[in-house]
Amino acid sequence: MPKRINKVSDDLWIGDEQEGYAPHFRNTIKRRGKGFSTGFGTSHIMEDVLSPPAKTVELIDENETDEGGFYDASYLLFSAGTHGDFIDMRVNSVHNRQTLTRFSQFFMFPIFLFTYLVIRLLRDDTPWLYLDPAELGILIFIFSLCFVEFFRPIRTPVRFHHKNQEVYVYHKKALYRIPWSECEIASMYAPHHVGYGAFSDAYNLNLWLYPKHCVEGECGSQPVALNLVTAVGEHGEVYTYWEYIRRFMTKGEKGILTGNMQQKVLFSFPNPEWNTKAKVIGWCLSPIFYGLLPFISPSQFAIRFNPIKDHWPEEVHKWTGKTIDWH
Repeated sequence: MPKRINKVSDDLWIGDEQEGYAPHFRNTIKRRGKGFSTGFGTSHIMEDVLSPPAKTVELIDENETDEGGFYDASYLLFSAGTHGDFIDMRVNSVHNRQTLTRFSQFFMFPIFLFTYLVIRLLRDDTPWLYLDPAELGILIFIFSLCFVEFFRPIRTPVRFHHKNQEVYVYHKKALYRIPWSECEIASMYAPHHVGYGAFSDAYNLNLWLYPKHCVEGECGSQPVALNLVTAVGEHGEVYTYWEYIRRFMTKGEKGILTGNMQQKVLFSFPNPEWNTKAKVIGWCLSPIFYGLLPFISPSQFAIRFNPIKDHWPEEVHKWTGKTIDWH
């Protein structure tokens, strides 16, 4: 998709209006310090600051008629579950791990298949069902790339606690306890972070981790940007994610339509709510579904089956009053 950012000045860029909202990105380098480098070097960090104070972003979904239903759309992707007083929201590295899989599926494998067919059609001495060592090695490499994302550790979600009005983060062995009134969250214009710098717009929703909020572990002297979600081309997902957070921290369970779902949030096949006949068919097809899941949704596959998971320190369970390590 083409870049649609409008550069008003060096310190003000206006994004394209999408779903009724056009973000204004301002240079926040003075607010963040010199320790964070972007594609602009250390001179610019272009952000739409959302908190503090918490900024309401009214989004319009032209295809949704049920009031508030738009915010249901991405809930299963972003959230690890709600637990009454708090909600766990997955970070970008957990719910957005598909780059290598898609590269293998839609780039490397078609090239391999095209080459395979050309060789077989042009050479009579090459059997159709035979793979020479080089071809077999390439095919194994392609399939291996699809599963690389699976072996990356599953990080703990960010815990937004409405009752305590605090945010808990466990990032790189450092534990942060952040008052909601001091929680720094911003949408950053960052096409360089996803390799689309010359072709398309891209946005990160960052939760800034400041050393003053670190209560355990080593966190350094500079703030760290924890990426909650990345969106390429359109910024809708960034602001949908933000609105989940803001609504929950403002109104609690009543603020989000799925706030009373105190269970793990994963795509389920078969679905427990299906009728008996549908469940029987689902169980019969489930081996195929789970066999294809790494290619359909690498993130869902990794969340379910990757055994390498970070876990909350005991202090967080004491603060929240519940021992929950869902991812």
